[in-house]
Amino acid sequence: MKLILSKKDLLCLSPQTRAEILDYLSSPIAVNEHSIDASDSEYDSFYMSDVAELTFKQVREYMVAVSKWTKAGLRVFAEQGPIIHVSTLVAALESEGSGNYSQFQSRTTLRTRTVMGDSNAYLLGWDEWEAPEEGHYAVTQQTYQSLRRYFRLDEGETS
Repeated sequence: MKLILSKKDLLCLSPQTRAEILDYLSSPIAVNEHSIDASDSEYDSFYMSDVAELTFKQVREYMVAVSKWTKAGLRVFAEQGPIIHVSTLVAALESEGSGNYSQFQSRTTLRTRTVMGDSNAYLLGWDEWEAPEEGHYAVTQQTYQSLRRYFRLDEGETS
């Protein structure tokens, strides 16, 4: 999504909103070698309908009400995404007690719908319906970058 704001438009916004926009725009978001654009052919085989594009602010809100287990799964997307093999997710979830990726998908879907206020929203896109254990999960480029920023991966810090 692209948004164009003139100086006049920006001045019409509340001081808090202006500050959030300017903070977001001035924050560097590095893109690593795993990054791809959502229009890239690598997304062609993915079911990405209704997959949410979470901003950094929404990711922070999202993380307030999720378990350590869910954060471990989301961190994998930040570190290795935006597309990961389901086995990578399972390994991260097992390190926190359970490799149940379908439960992870369910929990992230519920939380995404709450944060987005959209009963049709999903956090994850996927490419394999017949044998999900062989498939991949994907988040949008914006969500990927927001997760990287949340986990401070481009700053060399950890959250």
